[in-house]
Amino acid sequence: MSPIAIELAVPALGWALLHFVWQGLLVGAAAGVLLRFLRGASPRWRYAVCAMALFICLCIPLTYLTWSLAQLGSLPSSFQATEVPVWRLELQARMQALVVAWSLGVGVMTARLSLGLVWVSRLRRHSVFAPAIWQDRLDALALRMGLRRRVVLKLHASLSGPVTLGFWRPIVLLPAALLSGMPVAVLEALLAHELAHVQRWDYLVNLLQSLVEGLLFFHPVIWWLSRRMRIEREQVADELGALALNDPGQMALALHELSLQATSGEPGLILSARGGLLFRRIERLMAPPPETASWKLALPALLVACVSLPMQASGPHATLDVSAASLLQLPVNARHVLVLDDAAGKVLMAKDADAVVPIASLTKLVTAMVVLDARLDPDEKLRVAHEDMGSGMQDSALLTAGSEVPRATALRMALMSSENRAAAVLARTFPGGGDAFAQAVRAKIHSLGLTRTTITDPIGAAPSNTSTATELARIVAAAAQYPEIAEITSNKRAEVAVNGLTHELHNTNPLVGGKGWDISLSKTGSSSEAGRCLTMRMRSGDKNVTVVLLHADDSEQRSLDAARIRDLLAHAGGPLLHPHF
Repeated sequence: MSPIAIELAVPALGWALLHFVWQGLLVGAAAGVLLRFLRGASPRWRYAVCAMALFICLCIPLTYLTWSLAQLGSLPSSFQATEVPVWRLELQARMQALVVAWSLGVGVMTARLSLGLVWVSRLRRHSVFAPAIWQDRLDALALRMGLRRRVVLKLHASLSGPVTLGFWRPIVLLPAALLSGMPVAVLEALLAHELAHVQRWDYLVNLLQSLVEGLLFFHPVIWWLSRRMRIEREQVADELGALALNDPGQMALALHELSLQATSGEPGLILSARGGLLFRRIERLMAPPPETASWKLALPALLVACVSLPMQASGPHATLDVSAASLLQLPVNARHVLVLDDAAGKVLMAKDADAVVPIASLTKLVTAMVVLDARLDPDEKLRVAHEDMGSGMQDSALLTAGSEVPRATALRMALMSSENRAAAVLARTFPGGGDAFAQAVRAKIHSLGLTRTTITDPIGAAPSNTSTATELARIVAAAAQYPEIAEITSNKRAEVAVNGLTHELHNTNPLVGGKGWDISLSKTGSSSEAGRCLTMRMRSGDKNVTVVLLHADDSEQRSLDAARIRDLLAHAGGPLLHPHF
């Protein structure tokens, strides 16, 4: 290229970059509107919007630059410059400096990308092949997902989560510690997630995405779109992995286990199940939002319904949805109720479910999760202190000042018999003491996305421990992922040793173990401010449901409410219509 051509091309490139500042804002605004419109749709649609927006952002300056150079090349030799505004001349004079600055930025981004590729290469070299039994599991999953490319499973000692490398010869890397530190079902879910990345050629797309970031690094819309694209990419991989496993709960459990691992500093070139907003991904798997349908598709159905409604009402065979009508009239004593279909994530029944009210000993579900998250020695002996006998503690013949019990026993007593002193000693002996426990509780509430839940003590004696029926259902969903909590709270009775003597504990929920009840998790609570409370997961009819009952008048009314809900769900025919009573 001649010096004159270079002299003409530099301003053309500078103007292309300058114009992209406002052009990129327009693309970002349009993408934002589309993403908001599709917020209830499949993440694949949002991913496509982000990818298309990034592609348009790349094409706009390239098209403008090509057009500008073509215009310069077509100018006649006798062309005379027309009058140009002063501001444009001043910008024109600075174009060379602008292009130099952009070139330096691109150079820095290229170096960053190159270092990432070097790091990926090192990961490959320092990894070792996984045991054959795990390679066979990966091959079986790949076959189930329709993957024809060979995917190699390797182990690496320094990783903290599984990652995917390469696109032509893909490799899934597992931290070596995971093979012995996680259940087989959890590891299979993580592998299914990584295979979903391979199936969609996500590594290659991620590499191209990094190139766009490097060229248009100066525009914040690029980084926003790129971040959203990576979030949606992880959700798409979650969906595909859960589909291959035919069990969204298994994938959600795997993501929850990863959330307990230490945060890693993995660069953006590798694809990992850690990406995205982890709690939202778990929530989406366990309670997927309804798909957002186009209004054009909904309009014909609405017209047909309007036309047919009078005919159905006046016809000789007019029927009423018995399940919906019965639910609307269902008498319940509890003031706040929520019934959630666990499989579909749909609210079946609700009564003032978003009111913030005291939750009493339902608090202990959070206490138990925080203690288990710390992975403390379950056999460590805990000594009950005088401060554990403070105000708000019920009388107990089992735990007195000076009593010693293993941590696992204290946990069982706190959950099964709602022993306040056991919950108090669990919090006091938390690493760092009570203040550290309170901080961990706040972190747990934040990680679960609970914005209307407040917990100020570990036992629930304080009326300031408050939540809503809706958020308690989310707490139950999280607690159900802990096998210890599920096992303890779903047993009718258990024997524990305190001070060398064996004592029998009884579940505070009399429905557990009762005839006709199939309860997989349960917790009760009671106080003068909270009334009688109950939350549980159970199977009723053909449904697995979560039931939350708050502020019933007494324990008998609370149990009657639960029985009415169970019986109605077992006998109701057809889909429920999300009634609120």
